[in-house]
Amino acid sequence: MTTSTPTPDQRDAARLVMGLTIARFAAAPVVAGLILWGHGVAFTQGPSAMGALYAAALALFVLAALTDWADGAIARRAGVTSKLGAALDHAADKVLTSLTLIALVYTLLPLPLVIAALILIGRDFAVAGLREGLGGTGPAVAFAGKLKAAAAMIGVIAILAEAVAGSFGWPSAVIRVLSLVGSAGLWAAAALALFSAALYLQAALKTKADKDQG
Repeated sequence: MTTSTPTPDQRDAARLVMGLTIARFAAAPVVAGLILWGHGVAFTQGPSAMGALYAAALALFVLAALTDWADGAIARRAGVTSKLGAALDHAADKVLTSLTLIALVYTLLPLPLVIAALILIGRDFAVAGLREGLGGTGPAVAFAGKLKAAAAMIGVIAILAEAVAGSFGWPSAVIRVLSLVGSAGLWAAAALALFSAALYLQAALKTKADKDQG
């Protein structure tokens, strides 16, 4: 907390922020499950049932992504930011994006985008280990990470929207645009993931060198 004695309004805001973060954790397996379920019913109940489940996954993912913006805005406005809150918020983003990408790898993604998705997932595992020894991140790393998360979410939203559009027979031009946005979003996220991972590695090596010299 930013104050030693939080006001009642700040306590309410802190509970709301925590609730939104927990909701994002809870939404992650549901989104992934809806994607997998939609893929399964395509062969038994047809494209309409598949499209309905993909649409539900899309709507829930968008709502969960909005909570990422909302909880940070509320925390800053109420002055209830904390290291624990920031860590949980970051973890919730990772869980939501990673589980959704894993489901998409199994169901919808073509091979090139599977590679982009695996870069994103693998990077998050690698950076989680590096972060243990850093105790914080520089502004450039944090900014690159935020851009990566935003690009990944845009890519996932576009890919799910493309699946919905294809299931319900939307115009081919719309499907093409969604496909391009989805591909661009995931590849941009993968590039930013590699860039930010390199910055984390550089910071980790510098920290180790400073400790060795000390």
